[in-house]
Amino acid sequence: MNVCYTYLCRYLFVFSTISVAKSNTEKLDNIAACSGIVLGNGAVDLFLGDEASFDAAANIAYTAYLSEAFAGGYEQSDIQIADKILGGDTDKVIVAYNTDAFSNDLYEEIVACYRLISTQLIERGEPTFTNDNKWLDLKEKSMATIKRMLKAG
Repeated sequence: MNVCYTYLCRYLFVFSTISVAKSNTEKLDNIAACSGIVLGNGAVDLFLGDEASFDAAANIAYTAYLSEAFAGGYEQSDIQIADKILGGDTDKVIVAYNTDAFSNDLYEEIVACYRLISTQLIERGEPTFTNDNKWLDLKEKSMATIKRMLKAG
C-alpha cells in the first residue's frame, strides 16, 4: 500500500508541475498574442498616417509583453515561440486591413486585447516601470525595426 501511495504522490507531483508550467506558458502566449493584435492595430494607424498612435500602441504592447517575458522566468524556447505568436497576430490585423476583412469580431478582439494588456500592466506595473532601463533599449529597437518594416515599400 505504501508503494502505491508513493507512486500516486509522484504522479500527482509530476502532473501538477506540468500543469503549472503549461499555465505559465499560456499566460506568456496570451500576452504575446494580444500584444501582436495591439501592435497590428497600431500598424494600421501608421498606414493611415498616425505615427503617434502607432508609437503609443507599440509602447503599450511591447511593455506588456516584455514585462511578462522577462519577469516570468521562461525558457528561451518559450520566448521564441511567443515572439512568433506576437508576429503572427500583428500580421493577422495588417492582413485584415489590407484585404478589407477588418470585421466587428476583429474589432472586439482588439478591444479585449487592450483590456488584457492593461491588466498585465497593472499586475506587473511596478517592476516594469521601475526596471524599464533594463529593457528600454530592446523595446525602442524593436519599435524602430517594426516601424521601418511597415514603412518599407
